This record gives sequence, structure tokens and C-alpha cells, in this order.
Amino acid sequence: MKTTLICLLTLLVSLKGISQDSKLTVAILGDQTIAEVNINTDEFMTGIKAVMDMVEEEGKALPESYSLAVMVTLHKDADAGFEVYSKPMLNPDKVSAMLKKFRMVKMGRAKFIDFPVVIGFNVGENFKKIEIESPHDKIVKEYEEANLAQKVLLNKQWAAEHLPILIAFESGVEDKFNGVKDFGVQLSKLDFSKKQDIKKLTDNNHNYWRATMEMSSGNLLIPLTKILMLMSQGEFDYAYKFAEILPMFSGNGTAATGYLREINWRLEVFNTQLEQEIGKGIALHDNGDYEEAISVYKAILNQYPNSAWTMYEVYFSGNAKDIQEGKVELEDRAEWDKAKIAVYGANPLYNMDIRANTGKEAYLLYRRFEMSTLFKNKDERLKDVFEYADIAMDLGVYNFAAQLFWLTANYDKDASEKSLMRYMYCLEKLGVKDLKDNFNYDFEKVFKAIEKEKEDEMRNSQAYQQMKKS
Repeated sequence: MKTTLICLLTLLVSLKGISQDSKLTVAILGDQTIAEVNINTDEFMTGIKAVMDMVEEEGKALPESYSLAVMVTLHKDADAGFEVYSKPMLNPDKVSAMLKKFRMVKMGRAKFIDFPVVIGFNVGENFKKIEIESPHDKIVKEYEEANLAQKVLLNKQWAAEHLPILIAFESGVEDKFNGVKDFGVQLSKLDFSKKQDIKKLTDNNHNYWRATMEMSSGNLLIPLTKILMLMSQGEFDYAYKFAEILPMFSGNGTAATGYLREINWRLEVFNTQLEQEIGKGIALHDNGDYEEAISVYKAILNQYPNSAWTMYEVYFSGNAKDIQEGKVELEDRAEWDKAKIAVYGANPLYNMDIRANTGKEAYLLYRRFEMSTLFKNKDERLKDVFEYADIAMDLGVYNFAAQLFWLTANYDKDASEKSLMRYMYCLEKLGVKDLKDNFNYDFEKVFKAIEKEKEDEMRNSQAYQQMKKS
């Protein structure tokens, strides 16, 4: 990928500098890190040179006070689109004549998503002399103005459209990376705009975990693919749990870095709006209007069915209403035992539990609470990632725990072996049992030691001890 992009950028720079007096400026607005799989580079470079020559010719023919820019966008299912910008505004007939010339240039098509480039003449540094609304600016505006239901649909569509790009990288690797290649080939046969079993495709999939292990440190292509898979199915709660951790391990200049930035922006905007909607229900609940609060929550779930927080609030208001009407006792947890199946199904790491009846339940309740104490100190981030993984393992969320243990095994030298052992333990729990054969350890003994250590931690915990005394 790097060779292709260097060639592309070198060409554009050299073309821009045809002469010292050239007023030509070029900006690639598309994601350069995915250009290798998204465009036919040779065809694109030939076409863009022709367009640049035309823009320079047209620009030189205009008065010196004029600024001219042409945006070229490669599409997947249509020929390249051209938009002309100028300051002052050009005569419409002049613009039409320009567009007719530009459209004669063969640019090729994008393979997966739009790839825009803008070429300017006399536009100043960073196009300061002329106003151009980039395609991404339009996407941001549309997304931020969308309601909750529309955001759900936009996120699912965006993930399904971008997954083939990641899959193309995976299926196109060298044969020696069997796990990555086989994982990519497996996914290439699927349509993620339709219902897919993400757990089967990732958590219980040998190829997924082998691929994870084959990638170099800082290249998070595999877990990034999982995030987009979750988003394509509308599982934003759980996708966000991965997305908020991975950026601290992502190498600069990788496709994953840009994607993680986009994902976190999308989900943070979404969660802000979701919080506002849930807040309306909480206000009604606090006023004792439990039935109306439940109606608000159910309306939210009609738009976003996978909101663990909303599910919890449905239970909480429903339980308060039942207590008020004398249908249940305060200590009755039967309804919570039913509700938490859906809550933890949407977000296995939801940090709330209601009450505990046993020492083990008390310990796990406290472990959920402990998640909220992490990541307060920037200098303790690696330690907190390990602890986060350890909590997830205690809660039986082995896929999340495994992902984080693998990251700490590569980045935290002090915890490297301990992380690796726990990673393998989690894979064993997920039913992926053969990858441990690549390591020279007595894993039967290792796994028993881990289980004893975790049992001792639980029994010696204050939460467990207090419950045993009561």
C-alpha cells in the first residue's frame, strides 16, 4: 500500500510543480490510506493529470482576480463527477462548457466508496480564496441533523459500505498470513446489509483470532473489522466499547486510525442524542410518572433496539411502578433477572447490576462497578486496559477480554506473559483451542492456575466476604 500511495503523492506534487510560477493546487479529499484497494491508481493518475492540465489552461484564461477549483469524485456505480467552483462566480454557460470538457476525461471508477480530489488554480494556500464544501462536510452535516432513527440507519449503511474495503485488504494479503487471508475470504462472501451472526464470525472463529495474532503491532485492521461488523447490525453499544479503547494502540498512518476517529465521532454524536432522549424519560420517572417514562423509553427502543441503558430504564421504571402498586416487594429481583438478559445482551459490559443474593453475585456486581473507576489517570492507561480485560474475563465476556489481553501482551512488557496466558484462556472459553499449540507452555497447568487465582481473588474480596457474613 505504501508504495502505491507514495507514487500517487509524488506524481501529484511533481505535477503541481510543473513550473515555479504554477498557481495549481491539488488536495486529495478521499482517504489516502485506502487508495490501494479503492481505486485503479494507474488509470486515476492518467486522468487526474489531464484534468490538472485543463484546470491550469482554464485558469490562465481567466482574469488574475479569479480563483477556480474543480472537484473530481470517482464513484463506484457511475462515471466520475465534476463540480466547478469559482470566485467571482463564472457565467453558467462558461461552467457548462468546462464541465463538458472535463467529462470527456476517463477517470475510472472507485471500487467501493467515493474518492474525491479537488484541483485549484489561484486559490491560495489550503484553498483559502474559495469556498468548497467537501463531501465529508456534507456527510457530517446530514448526520448531525438526522434524528435518532435516521442516525441508526446512516451508521448501519456506512459500516456495511466500508466493510468491503477492510475485507479487500485482508483477502489481498500474502498467502503466508493464512489467518488474515482466510478471514477476509470468509467475509467477502457475506452481505453485511443483511442479518449476520457476528459472534460466530468473530468470537468463535479460529480465523479471526489467528488473524489478530498475525497483524503487526499498531495495525488494528482485524478488531476494526469487528467494530464495523457490529455497527452494520446496529450493535452500537458494544461496538463503542471496542472503539473507545483501540485508538491508544493504533499506529499512525494506518487505515484503522482514520476509521477509529470516524467511528468514535459517529458514536459520540449518536450517544449524546440518545442520552438527551433517555433524559426525557428519567425526568418523568423522577416526577413519579412511571407509565409515561416507560412510553418514552419504548419509543427510543423502537428507533434503536440495542440500547442497554434504555432497556435498564424500562426495567427501573416498571419496577418502581410495580412497587408503588404493591405488585412486588422492594427486594424482589425476578423482573431484573429477566431484564438483564437483554441489557447484557446489548452491552455485556454495562456497568449496572441491581442486587446480589450470593457472594459470587456480590463480587461480580462490584466488578461491574469497578469499570467506572478506570482510565482516570493517563499514565495508568496500560494498567487500566489490563484491569478492564480482567474484569471482562470475570464477567464471562471472553471475546472482549481476549482482544484487550492481546493488546497488552504486545505493548506492556511487564504484563506480556500474564496477558498472553489470559488471552489463551479466553480463547479456550470461546471454543478456539488450537492456537495455543503455537506456544510451548503447559496450558492445562496454566489454565488451572488462572482459575485458582481468580477464585481466590473473589473469595478474598470485601464484597464476597460481606455477603457471606450477612
